[in-house]
Amino acid sequence: MSLPVEPVRPNSVSLSRDAPIDRQSIQSGNFPEWELQVQLFDQEFADSFDFDILDPTKIIPEEILPPQPVGRLVLDRMPDNFFAETEQVAFMTQNVPPGIDFSNDPLLQGRNFSYLDTQLKCLGGPNFTHLPISAPKCPFANFQQDGHMAMRNPVGRANYQPNSFGEGPRESPVQGYRHFPAEEQGPKVRLRPESFADHYSQARQFFISQTPPEQRHIVAALIFELSKVQTPAIREQMVSHLMNVDESVASKVAHGLGFNSMPKPADAAMPTRQDLEPSVRPSKALPAARLAAPYGLKLAFFQVHNPH
Repeated sequence: MSLPVEPVRPNSVSLSRDAPIDRQSIQSGNFPEWELQVQLFDQEFADSFDFDILDPTKIIPEEILPPQPVGRLVLDRMPDNFFAETEQVAFMTQNVPPGIDFSNDPLLQGRNFSYLDTQLKCLGGPNFTHLPISAPKCPFANFQQDGHMAMRNPVGRANYQPNSFGEGPRESPVQGYRHFPAEEQGPKVRLRPESFADHYSQARQFFISQTPPEQRHIVAALIFELSKVQTPAIREQMVSHLMNVDESVASKVAHGLGFNSMPKPADAAMPTRQDLEPSVRPSKALPAARLAAPYGLKLAFFQVHNPH
């Protein structure tokens, strides 16, 4: 099964108590709290969904696939030292617990390679996992040693496996990492699938799922940001893309930018679908909101060995 991890942002979930997220409220024990939810689905669902679930620009509306709560996130303290506890955090998507594998999500695959390179450059060397804020809190075993600013090193004569000395950890076929046994068909090629080509349909669905005040806010935001673009041709290109999303949005943005005439719609690889209904499942914290899922943060799609 695939697992999109979606920590929901403060403006889309109910806080445990109506408290501002600031240092004073946290220090007084009035901790803001979020519910952590995931959307779980199998390959049959992925094959039947309107869009390619591996397209990182797409979401799955919550009324189609209700999120399942798995825990809560509580902001119970502020960093004591911003640099040591925030700037030195080394997030690594390739660090996964047993039972989790990597899907073919292109965004995830790119991060699996780039995040290590990022930490090597930002934190000065390979031993960033020795920093307290980035060190594992559970028992672990590997052969990493030496290098710049190493704070601990394994003892013994061999830091490889297998070896003739009987030293060091050994790979566990039961508890260690295992690939998800996916069955693949067809040729393996380097290209973007045609299923990624629908760039406008879900953008339209997102807009029509908003309440009128939210729609006005989106239009105002587009006008505000595009008004800072100095090249007229780029403004026109953006409005031409909006023509494929919603003509009323494009018209209002064009009027706000002072256009004398409307540009023609941008060339679309696939026509915009008009049959997608508005997402109607309301958000807990925003009763008027019509589309709860976009307020979440889709991190990546992982493979789950055993959904139970």
